[in-house]
Amino acid sequence: MAESVSGFTADLTIAGPHCQAFGNDIDALTLEVQYQTKQRLNVKIYPNNLDAANYTRYILSPSLVLAPEWDGKTTGNNSDLSLTWTNDPTFQFKITRSSSGEEIFSTYGHVIVFEDQFIELVTNMVDDYNVYGLAENIHDWRLGNNFTQTFYAVDAGNTVDGNVYGTYPWYQETRYNNGTGNTTAHGVYARNAHGQEWLLRNTTITYRTIGGSFDLYFLSGESGDGSSSALTTISQFISGCVGNPAMQMYWTFGFNQCRWGYQNISVMQSIVDGYRDANIPLEGVWNDIDIYSLYRDFTNDPNTYPVDEMRAFVAGLHANGQHYVPIVDSNIYAPNPDNASDAYAPFERAAALGTFIRDPTTGDFYYGDNWPGFSSWADWLVESSQAWWTSELMAWHNDTPFDGIWIDLSEPSSFCAGSCGNGRLTENPVHPPFLLPNDPLQANYNYPEGFNISNATEAASVTAASASQASILSTTTLLPVPTTTTQGRTVPTPGVRNLNFPPYVLNSVLAGHSLLKGSVAPNATHNDPSNTTEYELHNLFGYSISNATYTALLSVFPGKRPFTVGRSTFAGSGKTTAHWGGDNTSTWGSMFLSISQALTFMMSGLPMFGADTCGFSGNTDYDLCSRWMELSAFFPFYRNHNVKATISQEAFRWSSVAEASRRAISIRYSLLTYMYTLFYYAHTEGATVMRALAWEWPEDASLSGAYAQFMLGPSLLITPVLIPNVDTVRGVFPGIGEGTNWYDWYTLQPVTAQPRENVTLSAPLEHINVHIRGGSILPLQTPGNTTAATKSNPYSLIVALDESGEASGSLYLDDGESLVPNATKLVQFTYASGRLTTTVSGSYQAPPPLANITVAGAPCVPKNMSMTYGGQHRPTHNFGMKYDAGVLHVSGIHEHTRGGAWEGEMELMFHY
Repeated sequence: MAESVSGFTADLTIAGPHCQAFGNDIDALTLEVQYQTKQRLNVKIYPNNLDAANYTRYILSPSLVLAPEWDGKTTGNNSDLSLTWTNDPTFQFKITRSSSGEEIFSTYGHVIVFEDQFIELVTNMVDDYNVYGLAENIHDWRLGNNFTQTFYAVDAGNTVDGNVYGTYPWYQETRYNNGTGNTTAHGVYARNAHGQEWLLRNTTITYRTIGGSFDLYFLSGESGDGSSSALTTISQFISGCVGNPAMQMYWTFGFNQCRWGYQNISVMQSIVDGYRDANIPLEGVWNDIDIYSLYRDFTNDPNTYPVDEMRAFVAGLHANGQHYVPIVDSNIYAPNPDNASDAYAPFERAAALGTFIRDPTTGDFYYGDNWPGFSSWADWLVESSQAWWTSELMAWHNDTPFDGIWIDLSEPSSFCAGSCGNGRLTENPVHPPFLLPNDPLQANYNYPEGFNISNATEAASVTAASASQASILSTTTLLPVPTTTTQGRTVPTPGVRNLNFPPYVLNSVLAGHSLLKGSVAPNATHNDPSNTTEYELHNLFGYSISNATYTALLSVFPGKRPFTVGRSTFAGSGKTTAHWGGDNTSTWGSMFLSISQALTFMMSGLPMFGADTCGFSGNTDYDLCSRWMELSAFFPFYRNHNVKATISQEAFRWSSVAEASRRAISIRYSLLTYMYTLFYYAHTEGATVMRALAWEWPEDASLSGAYAQFMLGPSLLITPVLIPNVDTVRGVFPGIGEGTNWYDWYTLQPVTAQPRENVTLSAPLEHINVHIRGGSILPLQTPGNTTAATKSNPYSLIVALDESGEASGSLYLDDGESLVPNATKLVQFTYASGRLTTTVSGSYQAPPPLANITVAGAPCVPKNMSMTYGGQHRPTHNFGMKYDAGVLHVSGIHEHTRGGAWEGEMELMFHY
């Protein structure tokens, strides 16, 4: 063993005979322990004979994914955490808190396995543990102790309890310690991109991967006073392990509309007009693959989306302060070499640079299948891919002046097994090996739960039509049935790695016994000197293409923040991309689980998240769509999107949905400054935007599994309706009776409730319950029809007093688009003893004035007021003042803040 200032290294040798469980045993390993920061301890176990030939098999390169490092000062003596180990009977280790001895991770009693295609360790857990995270999953917020999380990115829709698009191998655990009032929290991050599983069982968690090494980061969750919390743990993971998320452009917080099925520009314009006529704010219009010529990236269908007309359409959007975002698929069509008219320049330019992943059996490019036909995929390990990708996006922007890019199918998705286009390019373009929405006999008759009650007559017609279609399909063959092969479990062979059929079978919803299905084959080879395979990099394709798109957009929009939205992501993706929840369904269950999905991304460093509002697959109805438009108004990313062959679901299609949308969006737009400020703290401190109730009230064990309600930042409690055909909703008011008070957003009246009482709240169809936490100061702006219009409107403040008559808040300002703003401003608000003060730092100029201030919980009408602004006394006799039922409203302040609400520091004294 060799000790250093920051830790130690040691050799590990195999104990006993080889077991060859799911691979070839590695006899000699290196253990590396490093106390990296006071709050973070790193444990690595990897083969001790690494060289250039096998390095990428076991080590995730820091050039691909951030690898946390030693801070240069922490030692085992001043760390929050301690590692102890034993060799009796085999090597085992455990991590404990230095202050209390609490054991947070322990392999004692279990064997550590390390093979070339299988590694495993098991940690002991406390009874009934509370573990969160391991995104991406469609599952309860608290993961439970009978759950297996598989990480192997697939294009399989939002499969409940199955692996989906993203890989975030980290969890946060909270322990309530039997209600002693000493809640503790910590986190574990396993930096490994191979296919893997986490098996959560009664008293253990088993961590298994089909390659790589152990690279574990233990987070104490402790702050300066020695206490630990979930929010602190999350910040330690985001800021310390994967990097803080990107600051998004201001306009991206507006409401967006998309559909796979907008047939031409005229249809797109009718959507814009429909929202305008219904007086529903619309910020962005998006194109799905309808825009393409023959489903090929970087093209416009010359008949339905001709370039000249598209430019004019986007120019019209821009003139109205609106924006446009198109899709870019992750595959590149490989043209038919025997058909000159099938030429496709983006492929040919990439092929000339040799940028595509290769088929190891031929040495040629790998050809899978996707929407346009046989296709290839860029190799993001070679520099030429970035240059080519940037060039293609810049050229397409000249034709179609988009404002951001939406990356799809980035698992990467392929519609066949293996390099099925090898030797068959002369068949291109081929139809996907399945029927498409809107193909004959492919009408979608799925509707939400409760539709048969709210729409009984229509439901009967739908049932009859569905039965008729099913009857015809039962006797009709519309596409040839593909042949399939069965592969049993493979046996480890010395000196050989079976990449396509590894000995350990992942519990993948799509791949089954073969990782060939649904994606680029694991044995496909990259063009780097090590010929790294997809087996090592599969879960990083989405991460890499999003990074490449972010980099490309820096050239498309010099000096501006790139806006990308990606489907497949990895730990650290938040630094470059937003994410939508993928192909969900128009069901109440899907809407409900979107909250859990969102919370896991908030804690994983990717806060710009939202679900396809009203559902992507299947038909929505007015009840579900009204409730979902209300719910999504409080998610950071807000977009309505669905598939063709289903009914149109734009918010103006139903009067009830239109009204629900107007009300919810009005609240959202008035809160844009608040949400933007939350993102400032996420970007600079690794803070969360949406928050679980348990994060804000860590001593209340009754909230440990709650996610039917959530917080937006520290100040707003959102209680959505999540079941059909009701006009009430039940919710709790955390902390009430224990130091926290609440106000209704709409009336600013205080909430009356008992501690932990599940209160029944009125919730008519057009209404979502929003409550303000006492002690909050919220800066608002008068909502407009776009984010730009809103940003130019006057400010107001809501001061919601806590039980001590105090409140605080903050506001971050910049130009909303610059990668490095020329000027910024941070305004801090405090209210105590009847005095409201602002502290201003920074030079950014925001022209709108402060129009009014509303104080909720005011004790009475003030006798008078006094004000200083910019260091000068200002008269207050012209201020309007109205008091009713504990709510004080002060107007006329704009007379003194016409040059900009925050150009000077303010003090407003209420003399009661």
